[in-house]
Amino acid sequence: MEIQNQLIEHLKGKTNGKLVMTPKQLAEEIPISPKQQSKLREEKKFPIPHQNIGRNVYYSIFHIADFLLTGSVQQTAEPEAKLKKEKPAPKKVSPQTSSVNLSHLFLLRAFAGNLFAQAEEITNLAENILKYQNSAEMVERFSEKFKPKGTPKDSDEESDGKI
Repeated sequence: MEIQNQLIEHLKGKTNGKLVMTPKQLAEEIPISPKQQSKLREEKKFPIPHQNIGRNVYYSIFHIADFLLTGSVQQTAEPEAKLKKEKPAPKKVSPQTSSVNLSHLFLLRAFAGNLFAQAEEITNLAENILKYQNSAEMVERFSEKFKPKGTPKDSDEESDGKI
C-alpha cells in the first residue's frame, strides 16, 4: 500500500497535482507512444481505462498506478451499459495451457528505469550547482586577497582622502 501511495504521489508531481494524465504524459512513464495508445484504445485493447472529455483523453493516475503495480486495473464501478449486458461465463482453462501476462512487469521496470535516470540527472545537477557555488566563492576570495596592481588598498584610500 505504501508503494502505491508513493507511486501516486510521483504521478501527481508529474501532472502538477492533477489526478489525471494525458496520453503524452503517460508516454513519459510507460514505453507506449500516444499514437499507439490511441490505436489500442480504438481496438479496445488498452488496459488502462480512459475518459474522453471533448477531443481530449485522460487517464486517472489511480488506474495508472494500479496497472503499473499489478498489470491490471481494478474498477470499482462499472458503467450502466456493461451492467445491462449479460456476460458469458468465462471459459475454464487448464493450468497447463494458461499463459500469464507479465507485460506489467516490463512496464514497471521501464517506469523504474525512468525514475532512476531522472534521479541521476537531478543528482548530477545538484553536484554541478555545488561545484559552481564553490568556484564562485573561491574566485571571490581570491579577488579580495589579491587585488590587481594599480588599485589602491583600503588603507591607501583613507590616507589619500585626508591629505
